[in-house]
Amino acid sequence: MAYHDDLLGNALQLVHISPPSQFTLRRAVSASYYAVFHLLISEATSNWGNTSLRAALGRAYDHGVMKSASNRILNKKEFTFAGEDSAVVSSLQFVAQTFVQLQDDRHFADYNLTKDLDPTEALTQVKSAQDIFETWPSIRGEQIAQAYLVSLLVKRI
Repeated sequence: MAYHDDLLGNALQLVHISPPSQFTLRRAVSASYYAVFHLLISEATSNWGNTSLRAALGRAYDHGVMKSASNRILNKKEFTFAGEDSAVVSSLQFVAQTFVQLQDDRHFADYNLTKDLDPTEALTQVKSAQDIFETWPSIRGEQIAQAYLVSLLVKRI
């Protein structure tokens, strides 16, 4: 099993611990974001022909650049997606939007200790990551999805 699959499995286990604690809920939210983060990196680096260097390439990804790239995909002025299958565009935008939301949720879970996480909300956040894992395979081979993966590494394409 791939690292990103393990992270998602861990998030699902943590969010279902009863009774829930702030520690397990926060770790579940964080792990769900990192599951998606590593899924996208794995998908992108799998295109690199030299398998022995894929892990090193994966270290080049930056959370901020990935968030900016995901936000650009959502900007209809920057990306009109003319001529693209609307279902593929919608799925890609879902992945990008959910990635951004999960990153924000992780920041809250990891750094904002002034407010407790709600168990239902934490479960929703983990399920959002699971939804990306279910959506991505249907679009992964599409040119716009591959362009998105490239945009996650470079500051601007």
